[in-house]
Amino acid sequence: MEELIAVSTGLIAGIITGIVPGAGVTVAMVLAAPLLMSFDVMQLLLFYMSLASMVQFTGTIPAVYLGVPGETNSLPAVIEGTKFNRRKMAKLAIGVCAVGSVIGSVIAVAITFGLVSFLTDHVTVFFSNATKFYLYIFIIAFCLLAYNKKNITVNLLLCVIGFALSMPGESDIHPDFRYTLGIDDLQFGVPLMPVLIGFLIVPTMSKMLVGTNPNVFMPSVDVGLCKVMHYFRRRMIPSTMRGSVVGYLCGFVPGVSTVLSTNASYSLEKKLHPHSPGKQLVSSETANNSGQFASMLPLLLIGIPITGSEIVLYSMLVDAGWSPFQFDNVASNADMIFKQIVPWFVVANVVGLIIAWPLARQILRLFANDKKYMIAILAVGVLLLNTYLGILDYRVWLYTVCLIVFSCVGLLLKKHETVPLIFMFILGNDIEGVFFRQMLI
Repeated sequence: MEELIAVSTGLIAGIITGIVPGAGVTVAMVLAAPLLMSFDVMQLLLFYMSLASMVQFTGTIPAVYLGVPGETNSLPAVIEGTKFNRRKMAKLAIGVCAVGSVIGSVIAVAITFGLVSFLTDHVTVFFSNATKFYLYIFIIAFCLLAYNKKNITVNLLLCVIGFALSMPGESDIHPDFRYTLGIDDLQFGVPLMPVLIGFLIVPTMSKMLVGTNPNVFMPSVDVGLCKVMHYFRRRMIPSTMRGSVVGYLCGFVPGVSTVLSTNASYSLEKKLHPHSPGKQLVSSETANNSGQFASMLPLLLIGIPITGSEIVLYSMLVDAGWSPFQFDNVASNADMIFKQIVPWFVVANVVGLIIAWPLARQILRLFANDKKYMIAILAVGVLLLNTYLGILDYRVWLYTVCLIVFSCVGLLLKKHETVPLIFMFILGNDIEGVFFRQMLI
């Protein structure tokens, strides 16, 4: 019953998040924090899986109908989907993408069966502190090279800020409280929520506010599932297979997994079929679901988050009692994936095909006319969320001050991707401990 509640909640949150232009999985995870406080580790994983899968699909709907991306990886859907909308075939495009997303998810699961079997036999052989050391070096390198148009200076500055924010309070390698500036409440560290709101949600709301107004819905020819399946079977199967494989492989790239999956598959299909927008659209949308599942495997198997949203999930899992970095438990983690995660993952995608398609389109109409109401509701919700968590933590004044300061800094940095900062803030203490122990060795 608990698993069903987690999946259902994740599906609903994913439908709403995907159709709100500019929002994403990370924003949804932050806003859902009070609800998720009562969830155990498995419920958190199922919620995130359902949320992320549904966002990948529903992000297509505003992209096709309105010409605005629901997620950053929905840009190919904007380019090719609007072509279908102008031809009054938006429903067909979204339906084909929905079918492709389900097939991509199933193919990702099939590939995972073989991959995880190999990992369970070989990964424990390489476990050591040095392994974690080099994994962190790899993640930091990607933070420096993958964001902000590969501007290393900007990314380095963001990493330094994030690491500095992680320093106050307790440490695994330091017995005393440090860098508290004489403030007792900083003994427990800089609170997470104001950092996430200030550097992620406030800049997102700012971009949504100044963005262009969505286009008006174009009338679309009604199509049923049978027609969609017939069209898909005749023309889209090879593109779906290519998108699934390319998306899955790209899903393991830290930081940019689903974005890279979508765009790499789109570029490949554009070279193979330059005059077929349908194949390009389906391939890219299939790839993002396949890549989404692949990007979760490092976290599920060995406790290494590789995306911004997984960083937020990681902090929640630790608070729920999860012990990360257990390489010697890879076999049991793999068993958990196939017995508990995979069945619900497939169910979530099938439900998305049946329910999300008609439901999301109707919800989207609420936001199609004026985004200001949506942003106002979001702003009030963010303030209440921060205050509520501050009260629970008995540090409401610190939460308030941090929210104001970080929001101002976040607005100054709104032209930049702040994911490197979030990575270093959440993982800073563990990175410090791993590096310190490696230096001693």
